[in-house]
Amino acid sequence: MSRNGNTNKPVDNEARNVNVTIRFSETEMKEIEAISKEIGIPKTRLIRNITLSGLDEAKVLSKLGVLKGTKKLIEFKETFLSANKRAVN
Repeated sequence: MSRNGNTNKPVDNEARNVNVTIRFSETEMKEIEAISKEIGIPKTRLIRNITLSGLDEAKVLSKLGVLKGTKKLIEFKETFLSANKRAVN
């Protein structure tokens, strides 16, 4: 989804009608509040901007095949840790 100049509104005018609830620690929320205050935008816009920026990066990593490799690494780690727990018990 491309952005329109400084307004940060979607060019395609797709409705933003999906709400998501996320949880932060008090420390994380204080950091978000400090940054949003420093740059003068609402917390929700900051969180949305950061999320969309991360989504853009994830799309690039996906095209490069890095996400599949990361998934396999996580699966290997979980399998390895499970095997170690069984061996210890």
